[in-house]
Amino acid sequence: MNHKLSSYRDYLQSLYRAQVSTSATQWPPVPTKKIFKLAMIQKEEIQRGRIDDEFVRLTIRGKIDDILLQKTPVNLTNIFSEIGDRRNFVLIEGAPGSGKSTLALHICQEWAKRKLFQEFDIAILVKLRDPLVREAITISDLLPCTNKAMANETETAIMSLYGKGVLWVLDGWDELSSDLPRDSIINKLIRPDMSRESPLHESAVIVTSRPSSSAKLHPRVSSRVEVLGFTPHELQQYFKECLKGDSQAVQTLLERIRENPVVEGSCYLPLNASIVVNCFLSDNHSLPTSNHGIFTSLVQSSLKRYLQDRLGKTTPVGDITSPDSLPSEIRTQTIQMCQLAYHGIEQNKATFTDGDLAALRIPKEISNVGLLQTVPSIISNGHLVYYCFLHLSIQELLAAIHISLMSPKQQISVFQKLFGSPRFSAVFQFYAGITKLRTSRPILSLLPRFLCPVPATVFDLVRKIVKTEKEKKYREQPLLLSLINCLYEAEDSRLCVFVANLLNHNLDLDYTTMNPIDCLSVGYFVSACSNTSNGFTLSLSNCSIDDQGCKFLARGLCKCPNSNNDIPTAGIHIAEIIENTSSISKLNLSYNAIGNNGLCTLCEALSTNTSLKTLNLANCSLTISDDNGAALYQLLNTNNSLEYLDLSGNTVTSCRHIAAGLAVNKTLRRLHLDDCELTDQSIEELSTGLINKIKTLDIGGIWGNDSITEDGMKTLARHLTTHCSELTRLYIPDHLISCSMTVFRDANKERKRNGLPEINYVY
Repeated sequence: MNHKLSSYRDYLQSLYRAQVSTSATQWPPVPTKKIFKLAMIQKEEIQRGRIDDEFVRLTIRGKIDDILLQKTPVNLTNIFSEIGDRRNFVLIEGAPGSGKSTLALHICQEWAKRKLFQEFDIAILVKLRDPLVREAITISDLLPCTNKAMANETETAIMSLYGKGVLWVLDGWDELSSDLPRDSIINKLIRPDMSRESPLHESAVIVTSRPSSSAKLHPRVSSRVEVLGFTPHELQQYFKECLKGDSQAVQTLLERIRENPVVEGSCYLPLNASIVVNCFLSDNHSLPTSNHGIFTSLVQSSLKRYLQDRLGKTTPVGDITSPDSLPSEIRTQTIQMCQLAYHGIEQNKATFTDGDLAALRIPKEISNVGLLQTVPSIISNGHLVYYCFLHLSIQELLAAIHISLMSPKQQISVFQKLFGSPRFSAVFQFYAGITKLRTSRPILSLLPRFLCPVPATVFDLVRKIVKTEKEKKYREQPLLLSLINCLYEAEDSRLCVFVANLLNHNLDLDYTTMNPIDCLSVGYFVSACSNTSNGFTLSLSNCSIDDQGCKFLARGLCKCPNSNNDIPTAGIHIAEIIENTSSISKLNLSYNAIGNNGLCTLCEALSTNTSLKTLNLANCSLTISDDNGAALYQLLNTNNSLEYLDLSGNTVTSCRHIAAGLAVNKTLRRLHLDDCELTDQSIEELSTGLINKIKTLDIGGIWGNDSITEDGMKTLARHLTTHCSELTRLYIPDHLISCSMTVFRDANKERKRNGLPEINYVY
């Protein structure tokens, strides 16, 4: 090892070892035992609705940061092992709060303890959110070191070795300033591909980022790793630690979480779990029911701790959305934090310097309140500090409070300016929870609410959101879904009706990733519109709705779902939807692993439904046999509205129950059984039921019905010569094209003699 690097190595080891580990006693509480579950991301893509690997399935949460690629478990020690001849450039991805920054520090601490990555002489941790990073031009500018001479010597040594033996741990790619100077050292480290001519091409790099911000790095990295967060068992262990082993309290907390889609879908993230357990402890073992409520509770708890621990006061905190109601000891600080939060949103900043605080005339002591962290810059060895809020959502909530205190005209003006910005949706959703979207012009505010339930200014903003979504200007930001979330926070059914009219009663969220909270909001929105006289179409194809999401969609949904998602046991919850509505007309559940149990429950609910016309159960992992086909018979026998039934892509070993149902059904017009592994016996059984008014029959397919022979076609043809008076289209398996031409040509002649219409045979 170069002796100059040896000196710097000793310095770094001492620096990392000095970092204090957190504990469950700090606030918000964090795990004492660090848990890092990692997955190596492969190149093979996966489809949300067809995930066979159980490990991969557990990593898909229905969120914007889902990584839809094959994955395998990997230990931290092995993340460089499968790189081969490529440069050591590893991208570590994970949702906000998954522990990426904790992992970055952990890597350097384990290296300092000589337990990890000892093939590297030095490991350099750079927090990309640090304001000094933006100004860094040379390597020495990035080095955590107070001695400028040592930094310069280390830079010379690194350059002379082309970076060999150096591990750069760059934490927070998604927090890096987007307007880096052209000569920034970060541009040389990451942005361009490293060529052999680069003076740093032998160095190794680990970068952390949230997946939604890392696409530009994918072509350059040698491997990608995902931080997975807590498993259910690990979450329970974490709660047990935070609740000091109180098993009863742990079970109560878990029960509250299962009842609450707002928190259940995000507790796998360590940071979110810490916030939830804090709310539970602070609010008499109860949890808020909205995102706004959760973070409001967190802020109030922080202010309460500040009053008690710092000032020795037991004064009630009051309503943080109304500063006048706050105790005088924290009123000014709260207003200043809201101002700083809004400044950050306006400037798209998550970190602040002393200069930012001075420009807003905010004292540094504001960080004592507990919502704003003082973070020493590791580059300056603590001689420079910067500030950031405990959680981005806290900043967004406080910014929304600041906006809500402006005049009505200013409020709408602010959102017009923020429209399309990265954090518009989050701030607007908090704003909806605070104001209930009742901001009004001065004159309109004098009118009774029943005359003007929604102010014109909000009308204008909502119109803009809907118009933008229709034009798909911000498809990467699902503004329409964010608006639906806002309507749930606002709890204003009349505004829901207004939005439904703007959408022409057609809510299309296809290919929009939805978590359980989104599903609850969509359910509320559609149910709020259920009393209108117009029909309503809801399309949720490929939205990554899981079983839990479907459960909460069912709580409020009273109109037509058109879904195509990964719902392993959805039958029960979809049945609940159907039982709660009398106006559903189309139900598309194709490409969902519903299974036979789900089918039975679904058919039972549909048996008494009087509005369903279309049911698509294609590729739903069904096996229809003599033993379990009775559910379909019950559906066809008792349902008096079904016109279209698609069972394609499932396994049908017996058509006996289907045929019995067809024989008594009066309404079915189209039946699809293509690629169902039908046999000649299946065709014979099916033929006995073809006496109704069915118009289209599909028994075709490329390979799924290849067991049908010419004899099966002859059996069907003989039956059709005297039955199915309205059948006009028949789809035939591809492998029987040649023989079927003669068989069905003769059958059509017989039908004509019997006064029946000719059948169009499709191959």
